[in-house]
Amino acid sequence: MGNNPVSPAADLPTPLKFAYWVPNVPGGLVVSTIEQRTSWDFDYNKKLARIAEDAGFEYALSQTRYAASYGADKQHEATSFSLGLLGATEKPKVIAAVHPGMWHLGVLAKWLITADHISHGRAAVNIVSGWLKDEFVNFGLPWLEHDERYVRTEEFITILRGLLTQKNFSFEGKYYNIKDFTLSPAPLDVPGRAHPEIFFGGNST
Repeated sequence: MGNNPVSPAADLPTPLKFAYWVPNVPGGLVVSTIEQRTSWDFDYNKKLARIAEDAGFEYALSQTRYAASYGADKQHEATSFSLGLLGATEKPKVIAAVHPGMWHLGVLAKWLITADHISHGRAAVNIVSGWLKDEFVNFGLPWLEHDERYVRTEEFITILRGLLTQKNFSFEGKYYNIKDFTLSPAPLDVPGRAHPEIFFGGNST
């Protein structure tokens, strides 16, 4: 290496971890006019997941889309697709993207706990507040304006954590009310984590 300085990224207290975006939709949601060569089918994605695993990728993120955008005219549902990829691999954590407003929190928490047990602690979720209005209104679901979507998301994450970590959990908020609920079994007891990982992603400030 000679006298070349070490990159700051190589000397972080917490090492960088790498993930790839699962192409469970055509084109992988790439905003480009260049023809994409990925495939959205599950067999292709199993091969891709195993290649990524062998290359040392630690995470894979299954994207959530219900209506076409960025030319993605076909979409596989993220949680079931993620569970399939967890079954096809041994090491990477697979993150399923979910929208508040599309999921009941008790159902999502129960899915995450089940996936956690099946995968020996490798299941995670990415909470996405949602921006594609048609996905909500065309399903007959309430559409919230920008700031209110984030109010709902904050409640959503708070409750999800509570259901994953507490017995007799209760919460009364603007968008959700949970009363004295315990989910059993609990997530796996994995050293170094409080609960299955919850990510929060979006483009908004």
